[in-house]
Amino acid sequence: MQTMIANDIEASKEKRKYDEQCKKVLSNKYILANILKYTVEEVKDKTIEEIVNAIEGEPEVGTKGVLECTDKITGDNTEDSSVSEGTLYYDIRFSVRLGEKEYIKILFDIEAQKDYTPGYHIVTRGIVYGARMISSQIGTEFDLKHYDDAKKIYSIWICFDVAKKIGNAISRYAIQKEDILPGIPNEKKAYDKLTVIEVCLNEKKESPHELIRMLNTLFSDTKSSNEIKEILSSEYEVPMNTAYGKEIELMCNLSGRIEQKGIERGIEQGIAQGKAIEFMSTVERLKETLSVSREEALNMLGKTMQDYTNAQKLLK
Repeated sequence: MQTMIANDIEASKEKRKYDEQCKKVLSNKYILANILKYTVEEVKDKTIEEIVNAIEGEPEVGTKGVLECTDKITGDNTEDSSVSEGTLYYDIRFSVRLGEKEYIKILFDIEAQKDYTPGYHIVTRGIVYGARMISSQIGTEFDLKHYDDAKKIYSIWICFDVAKKIGNAISRYAIQKEDILPGIPNEKKAYDKLTVIEVCLNEKKESPHELIRMLNTLFSDTKSSNEIKEILSSEYEVPMNTAYGKEIELMCNLSGRIEQKGIERGIEQGIAQGKAIEFMSTVERLKETLSVSREEALNMLGKTMQDYTNAQKLLK
């Protein structure tokens, strides 16, 4: 039986290519800056350009393992399974440096999630990923005599095609202090070390929120690559140089989501055509059995000639 990690590895080569391209497009610093501006408290008052300049180096895309090479996962067969059989990687990892006099470093993990209901809660997985990022700082960002030096973590999850009842939404989950018996000083920087953010997208529903609009545009399954590039460039300060433009075009060409939407639309059309055939057959049977006109048969069914005409059009 596969381990949970193995189950997270995509089986489809084409889908893996699309997912990898999706991460590359998402890792653009201007895209990341827009995400941070509308979700991260520490940079909400900064300009997009200031946030871009605060991102250190180049984001790591799919290269940093959630489970380090020394970790083992025990499967149902009680044998240790090495992570080399199916390593689980962070999608996009990077850090931001804020402040001129006081150096503030925040570590980020951005995840693109295609399935909002994979059998567990996204926020729970975000907490696990964030906790791993905190513990992995031991020996690099802080030692066991200086826990206060642990850097804050944001784990941000971009969730596609969520249910209509959820729609376009953004939620933040953070550690809060609650006094059961007052007296302990409230030093937020001591415990404000992990925040999980969910960004839920549904392109079918309009949203005035800038981040939702940008992400729904970037990953649109109805807009062309040229439309996407034009909107990102004119409305969201994303420089559309040749290299990044080609990355977007490649993502659109590989889009398994567009293919899936086409399949879904085909299924819906087939169902509608089946209903149309059944409806028209019922009308004709009533005509013959009761020796009535088509209009009279339609009246018996609570339908009109327009309904009959619409059914005919579906079958053309």
